[in-house]
Amino acid sequence: MDREQILARLNLLAVLPVMAKVVGFDEEAKRLTQGWNATIQFGFLGGPTVQLKFDDGACRAYRQPAARADLSFWFPTAKMLNNMFSGKGFALPLINGFWNIKLIKGFTALSKRMEHYLKGLDNQELDEQTALRVLECKLAVATWGTAVLAEYDPHVKDIAEHIPAGGVANIVVQPSGPNFFFKKTSAGAFLAGDGTVKDPTVELIFSSPTIAFQLVNGKLDAMAALGTGDVVTRGYVLMVDDVSAIMSKIERYLA
Repeated sequence: MDREQILARLNLLAVLPVMAKVVGFDEEAKRLTQGWNATIQFGFLGGPTVQLKFDDGACRAYRQPAARADLSFWFPTAKMLNNMFSGKGFALPLINGFWNIKLIKGFTALSKRMEHYLKGLDNQELDEQTALRVLECKLAVATWGTAVLAEYDPHVKDIAEHIPAGGVANIVVQPSGPNFFFKKTSAGAFLAGDGTVKDPTVELIFSSPTIAFQLVNGKLDAMAALGTGDVVTRGYVLMVDDVSAIMSKIERYLA
């Protein structure tokens, strides 16, 4: 699978679902989506389809096609989808619901709110609440993106194969999250999600959101954090090494 195909899957399966989180905590995003009762769907030829279901200021992401979408963006190539996500173009050959200009304009504004948390606040001094929101968004992309690369990127195939079937890694931010999990199924597929799984193979535990934020943003050395006890691993530590090695490759796609 080539780079454009992998990047398109990252954009659909790891980046786009973050929008549901942003609508959940950002007041401007809530205002933008107030009164929306609509489903917006994205997909490309040969790839997955993701839908965002809006319900009067709330949003949920589903990594599957909708039975009926009010607005559908369908791309004939992965590169065209990637161009939209990178801001290089929004011209689409097939748009179901193109007449709904208000919804298209609203979604464009909403996309900027998501970008605000994923990249717009980098290298800025943030208050505690904003930093926690940025952490949740970036950790979501990192965890979900790791599952995407493990599943599709041939460059990490050897690492992914080393992870035991049925293995689960919980990523825990004390005292109250955000938490995520990464799993290799017994059939050898990879998935990730919010929250934690009971009886994991291993846990990667951050002592605080501040420590997790610093590590996610490359401002704290992981080995140093392990030495001070700010980061703790419990269980099958080699799986953490494998997951971390795959996670480190995400930046070369999304930077």
